[in-house]
Amino acid sequence: MRARLSGSKRAAPHARPRIVSCDLVRSRSEEIRDAVARRAYEIYERRGRIDGHHDEDWRQAESELLFPLAVTVADAGECLTVAAAVPGFDACDVEVCVEPRRVTIAGRRRSEGPGPEHRTRMFRAVELPDDVAACDAIAAVEDGVVEVTLRKVTGVEESPPD
Repeated sequence: MRARLSGSKRAAPHARPRIVSCDLVRSRSEEIRDAVARRAYEIYERRGRIDGHHDEDWRQAESELLFPLAVTVADAGECLTVAAAVPGFDACDVEVCVEPRRVTIAGRRRSEGPGPEHRTRMFRAVELPDDVAACDAIAAVEDGVVEVTLRKVTGVEESPPD
């Protein structure tokens, strides 16, 4: 999948967010789910293996491992803009996957100092209100905000002239 990346400043290629394949994002999703499941089980064991708290354990594990990612979707007529605050994540830590009706923002930053990882990962899939052209996605990270601009597509796209 080809995608254009832009920002207000000319950045080195390694400083831009990566637009990645959906297969890679699914793999990341599985890794995160496994890490959350392991942590939720540790919480369950620490509580003395008392049943009936699965959802609570899962939410606690997510809150310990995942950076909370608030996302907005703005409709500007012919385009949609998806924005998310990602303070502490460098552009090279951010991955974006664009599908016709979904944008997924994922990332992992290096943990500072010794000890367990704490909120070093982020992952959020956002359903879009309209179909978009994934190949025309433009992504940038600036001032701790990742912004993905997506061109809407109509039911019938016009073919380029011969």
